[in-house]
Amino acid sequence: MKGMSEFIKEHEERLKRSSFNEDFLAFHLHQVRFLQHERLVHLIVLLFVMFSFLLFLVLFLFLHSIHFLALFLVCLLLTIFYVFHYFKLENTVIRWYFIFNDNARVKH
Repeated sequence: MKGMSEFIKEHEERLKRSSFNEDFLAFHLHQVRFLQHERLVHLIVLLFVMFSFLLFLVLFLFLHSIHFLALFLVCLLLTIFYVFHYFKLENTVIRWYFIFNDNARVKH
């Protein structure tokens, strides 16, 4: 997400310099829509991964198979990393909302 960080810095600099117009705000809203779509897709995947995590836990507890334990541990690791990734994505979207709100407030 290094590219996203640079993009955010560019928008914040434009905000500080007040060098934005309606085209800039429209472009920014377009980018927010992309991020909202990305957030929805990642939420759906996160829910699927968490469901798989719970399913393999239950299967392991009832069937006592080492294969289900291995799948459970893989899903546990994937769930942990995915929660951190989703948290970072969510914070990025919120930051973009603040950038837009600051721009809209200064504009009007």
